[in-house]
Amino acid sequence: MILTRPQARIKMGYYPTPLPVVDRIASFLEFPDENVTLLDPCCGDGAALSRLAQGRNAETYGIELDQHRAGLAREALDHVLACGYEDARITNAAFSGLFLNPPYDWAEAGETERSERKEGLFLRGTARYLRPGGVLVYIVPQTQMRNGVARFLSYRFQNFSAFRFPGEHYDEYRQIVLFGVKKRRGELAGDDFERLQAIPRETLSELPCLDSPRYSLPPGGEVRLFRSTLIDEEELEQELRASPLWERLRYDNNSTGKLGRPPLPLHAGHLGLLLASGQLDGVVGDGDDRHVVRGKVEKVVHRYQEYEGERRVEIEVERYQVSIKLLRQDGRIVTLM
Repeated sequence: MILTRPQARIKMGYYPTPLPVVDRIASFLEFPDENVTLLDPCCGDGAALSRLAQGRNAETYGIELDQHRAGLAREALDHVLACGYEDARITNAAFSGLFLNPPYDWAEAGETERSERKEGLFLRGTARYLRPGGVLVYIVPQTQMRNGVARFLSYRFQNFSAFRFPGEHYDEYRQIVLFGVKKRRGELAGDDFERLQAIPRETLSELPCLDSPRYSLPPGGEVRLFRSTLIDEEELEQELRASPLWERLRYDNNSTGKLGRPPLPLHAGHLGLLLASGQLDGVVGDGDDRHVVRGKVEKVVHRYQEYEGERRVEIEVERYQVSIKLLRQDGRIVTLM
């Protein structure tokens, strides 16, 4: 089954990896005793990466643009960002494995300077998060193993294996699984480039389920940064709840409602604003100088007339007037302004 481009748009290029295929992929991977870190930069509902890490000492990280699917992924994975990968800030070279099943579509206008497939964009944009010796699991339609993708892969990765999806899963979207190991230093390998470039024309073997793993995942690095540059309301709410400033504000507002002592002396302008807003209302001073202060701001309307030729025009101008009054002990009311 080949979807038309409008149908692909409706799906946002989203083609989740069937779980039976994930189980076969898992048979290729050897997990160490140490904790590993796995990243899926287009994780959907998180089911595939969760299945891959099931029963393993692994910490899972996912990125998903669709808000509904991101909500589902948060229930399946350890860490999830609800944004596009290009809006994420992530520690480089920190992940043991990169599970990459990118959208199958052309990039929108403005996403890239030239017409380009998203399969290549996602690969180039996320490969830096994989640590040297880390394992790439790259799932794309077989026809999309084009020159640019093949060149990038042969420059950054080595020890490739490529298989087609098993049975009817391949018949649906013609997808393949490519395994590779990230090099410590980029260097173009001509033999690998030619072999990868020929994949669209080859008849690949079906992805098997191995008895012994072929690729060893390295221990995970420290993921110091995994954040979205977009404002996520749920994440913002969690951050506010954990903020010491929020606790301080809540403590101050739960008391008598009086203003606390300011950290620095107030200027005359500050005092004027406090007086006018009524924040300093009440009894002030000691002894004979004891008095009551009342401040408020009132809206005053001024009306006047102007003539435009023989026509009289009435104009209203509104302004706010500050009023501060004192009530002295002898009953006198003094207006300061």
